[in-house]
Amino acid sequence: MNINCEKIRETLAEYINKHMNPKEDAVLSDHLKQCPECDKYYNELKDDDQALSDFAHSMQPVINRIETNINKELENEKIKTISIHKNKVLKLAVAALILFGIIAVLNQFGIILDGTSTAWAKVSQIILEVRTITFNISIGKGPVVICTASGKKFKQELPNGVEAIFDYDKSKMLLLNPNDKTSMNVDLSGLPIMPSNLFGNLKSTIEILKQCPDTIVKSLGKKYINNKEAAGIHVYLDESIDIKIWYDIKDDVPVLIIAEKMIGQTNVIFSDFNFDAIADESVFNLNIPENYTKIESVKMDLKNLSEQDLIEGLKAWASLMDNKFPEKLDLAIIQERSKNIEQMLNEKGVSDIEKALIVIKIIRGLMFVGQLEVKWYYHSDNTKLGDANTAIFWYQPDKSKTYRVLYGDLHNADVEPEYLPKAP
Repeated sequence: MNINCEKIRETLAEYINKHMNPKEDAVLSDHLKQCPECDKYYNELKDDDQALSDFAHSMQPVINRIETNINKELENEKIKTISIHKNKVLKLAVAALILFGIIAVLNQFGIILDGTSTAWAKVSQIILEVRTITFNISIGKGPVVICTASGKKFKQELPNGVEAIFDYDKSKMLLLNPNDKTSMNVDLSGLPIMPSNLFGNLKSTIEILKQCPDTIVKSLGKKYINNKEAAGIHVYLDESIDIKIWYDIKDDVPVLIIAEKMIGQTNVIFSDFNFDAIADESVFNLNIPENYTKIESVKMDLKNLSEQDLIEGLKAWASLMDNKFPEKLDLAIIQERSKNIEQMLNEKGVSDIEKALIVIKIIRGLMFVGQLEVKWYYHSDNTKLGDANTAIFWYQPDKSKTYRVLYGDLHNADVEPEYLPKAP
């Protein structure tokens, strides 16, 4: 990379946000066409910007509340009203910069001005700047999964040896089972929103925390993790984001990250990091190895979800689990109970394609619940499939005076509020 490339990269953020004049824009465009390295760097930066934008959209209610609080504080301090740019999450950075010079207001927003804040700045920057990484992850009570992430490519190695390779740009996933040398292609184009890998989600969450003036940072003290002396920081924003990070005191590199309720109500634990690992691109290869047998491809269709999908998903789950319903309704339950699901599917003696379709049914049901924008209730303790008298799930649709209630035999009904069961 030469000096010209360095200058180009310094202006890529302006290029992505279309803040350049036509002449500067043309010069940079020509350079990207002629320089593969800068073009690759540009595409990675653009992907990160898009991921942040998507996450920011989901956080808009929190952002609106924070901006309202900021404006109130500024008004109380009799400071001239300032127009904050409507540029996604970055508009909060403008407000934060204004407040940096006002000590009294800083304290009211929970900004920590001690060594803990410095540690948070260093650790968060290490996480945000990483391009390729290997790490272990466990979701809730689920097994430890070995992961490799690079941009929009992601690989998981499950405890049973099965490998899942994702390419989100191509909307494809490849499953490889080295135990019986079988493979399956999964089309992800039917997803309503193309997901990012969980480490990508973590980076987006940390970016939100860094930009929000309401973010609280507290010290967790020190302890030894894997024979390393580590210091901990607790970073959170109301009840919406809560992360605990333990980092090596020698170089500030994270050794353990616990993201509370990252998937539904389930915690996600990241550990055993290898930052900026040199990943061979072949590990993300979607071509089926020559010695593997290809099973029929399936499509992960998660669009146009309805209450019927929840019914079918619960029925599929109960058919595997001795007519019992799942303990909770979020996607993490599949990871947590993966061994049980695999065992029961094998005992049923169904084909691999049928196994995939059963799991997709369960996912569709959980996704329906996840997309509900109203409060819902779920209580399945000791209730088995077929119990027509016990309500297991209920919610009040928008603008409806009654609740939709689902019972143990999976029939549903509209119920007046006074006849609802007690909320769990």
